[in-house]
Amino acid sequence: MMQGRGFALIEVLIAAAILSVVLLSVISGVSTGINVITGNKNLTRAVLIAKSKLNEFKLLNMRGPDLENEPVEEYQNFTYSRRIQRYEHEMFGPIQANRVEIIVHWKEGETEKRYSLSYIYPSQ
Repeated sequence: MMQGRGFALIEVLIAAAILSVVLLSVISGVSTGINVITGNKNLTRAVLIAKSKLNEFKLLNMRGPDLENEPVEEYQNFTYSRRIQRYEHEMFGPIQANRVEIIVHWKEGETEKRYSLSYIYPSQ
């Protein structure tokens, strides 16, 4: 009898199956991690764009027209909108203030994403 002279074919196949399951889960985890990192990078860009556009609006003494889907030069595939409206407080109703909202739009794969930033300031 030849005992202990190597692995049987069944043992090798079982080991290969276990290894493939482990490698598949590792690859899936890495892929998910890359998607999350990309999503966070895009969200960070959107926050920076919104704050930058709000600062530009402040430099213009809070004046300017509403904008819709304006491209962002620094970041391709990102657009922004600016909407200005009279501010209405939930309890006190209309007051002498305006609200500007900066909305940044972008696509991640097939999904439309957006980030919004608003600022309330006294009417001039």
